[in-house]
Amino acid sequence: MDILLKNIQLIQEPTNPILEKVSIAVENGMISEISNSPSKRLLPDPDYLIEGKKLIALPPPINSHTHLPMTLLRGISDDKPLLEWLKDIWRVENKLTESLIELGTKLACLEMIQSGTGGVADNYFYQNIIGKVIHESGIRGWLGAALLPSKYVNQGGLEFQEEIFKKLLKLVKTSPLLTASIAPHSPFTVDEETILHAVELAIKEEIPIMIHASETREEVLKSEDKYGIPPIERLSRIGFFNEKPKAILAHCTWITQREVHILGENKVIIAWCPVSSQKLAYGGVTPVPELRSAGAYVSLGTDGTASNNTLDIWREMREATNVISADRWDPSIYSASNVLEDTCWTFRNVFKPNTFIKEGNVADISVLNFYTPHLIPVHNVISNIVYAANGSDCHSLIVNGQILMHNRQTLTLNQEKILEEVEERTSELN
Repeated sequence: MDILLKNIQLIQEPTNPILEKVSIAVENGMISEISNSPSKRLLPDPDYLIEGKKLIALPPPINSHTHLPMTLLRGISDDKPLLEWLKDIWRVENKLTESLIELGTKLACLEMIQSGTGGVADNYFYQNIIGKVIHESGIRGWLGAALLPSKYVNQGGLEFQEEIFKKLLKLVKTSPLLTASIAPHSPFTVDEETILHAVELAIKEEIPIMIHASETREEVLKSEDKYGIPPIERLSRIGFFNEKPKAILAHCTWITQREVHILGENKVIIAWCPVSSQKLAYGGVTPVPELRSAGAYVSLGTDGTASNNTLDIWREMREATNVISADRWDPSIYSASNVLEDTCWTFRNVFKPNTFIKEGNVADISVLNFYTPHLIPVHNVISNIVYAANGSDCHSLIVNGQILMHNRQTLTLNQEKILEEVEERTSELN
């Protein structure tokens, strides 16, 4: 497949000057040429041509924490605090069959493609099913096989969930888009033995490990009452953090300065979810500036659509910088450039540095259309992306050299069929 992006603006790095009137050639999945004075051989007859007024190209965002099948639970329990909300969610999740998980993942992938998201770190049950759908959709997936006891959600129990993990290990070998991960739910829902077993599996298979941690003040207080220390310090003490595997911690909303240093020293990836945090009213704000300064990798996630209620990562960027600014009374402490870097560059830099927009790299490119009322005029491209853009402004999406959406038309999934089936089967969750 040959793809030509013609006369667009290009953001190669968030701190570098934006390149004007650039053409990008994609041949056999690779970026063969980037030029503002293209050679005569630059794809005279491409399979797909991407051109138009005010098109902006940049690496596609990675949604670093979510639960994809929960698209089917969108709006099912709103306006409730976390633990009350969780009771509602866990009750409905007991009804999720394999076919519903597949359907919810299709809906999620459709939403992500249409908002220009190029990859996702997912944490859920039946990742062998979720992974197949992600592969078919064409985006990248880091697949966290959930470990959660049946007393919370009856999804087969820990032994069955580990069997699903083994199936996942086989699946990822068949796709360049997929990476396996193991995902014990959290320090307060999963016992120490299971957490350390997950660490052993991650070390053995050389894969990342995902976990929720320090999401609420109540969770932290319970940890301090039971163990004498907060959750992340406890994880450190029991040997959760290692040079390998790479740890991805979701939320980290209520953490101490000591825990910030632990996360920084261990180069942990912090997948924080500001919209979900605000909606569930955690009361705290992830200390993003301190985590970045300490050496942790900060990345942005939406969380699941049952708590967000969207997978639009562009909207998440706006909320991220605004909530930090408001919390610190300082609009410069976490700038538009910072949050854009954390959304489109940081996670990718850890796991897929060969997918940045450079000659010789694998082609992962998201294209935004700025020729629309809410993105004109353009005094500052990065400011417009973070503070004004929405997922619906994505014009085209290329992942692994394949075009997944062209001029707002999704090419890898059947939208009408997916939406019809979702409407038909929603009653199964009541």
